[in-house]
Amino acid sequence: MIKPMTIKELKKELKKLEQSELIELISGLYKTNDNVKEIVNVKFIGEKYQEELLESYKEKMYAEFFPKNMKTMPSFKSAKEMITEFKSIGRFKMILDLMLYYVECGDEFTNEFGDIDGPFYDRLCSLYGQFIDQLNSKGTEDLYLKFKERIESLITSSSGIGWGYGDFIYDKSYELNWIQEER
Repeated sequence: MIKPMTIKELKKELKKLEQSELIELISGLYKTNDNVKEIVNVKFIGEKYQEELLESYKEKMYAEFFPKNMKTMPSFKSAKEMITEFKSIGRFKMILDLMLYYVECGDEFTNEFGDIDGPFYDRLCSLYGQFIDQLNSKGTEDLYLKFKERIESLITSSSGIGWGYGDFIYDKSYELNWIQEER
């Protein structure tokens, strides 16, 4: 199997192209790949576009947890893929926002339809753990304050939910650098 080019090799090849060829290449990628389209729009339109994009991802995620036809359980795989996809286009605080929203949707699902099962809560706990760890390692107090009300609401709404989920949300939340003093 032929290995794909490295970034260094790609850059070398791109330098050989005329500007019109680069424009044609990027335009072609833009037309055929939605992810490329989003990346390019974020680059040239900026934060306003990212904010609208975040809202559209939240709408799609909510639809995964609460589809019009509730015959199946939420698709965690699709919801996780949305987060992975958004990581290539969104800023750090927006990625965290989407991660927290994922957990909020799962929490709302439980409160709406009742206790689910261990694997359901394991997925929520895993992503919430990543959210808290990333907020601690790369976040600021200002960013924490942006999420504070939602975190507190999640602690409240998850209390009493089984499978260790409510306890995990509570304990993990109090690992936040800024929440310790409030405990």
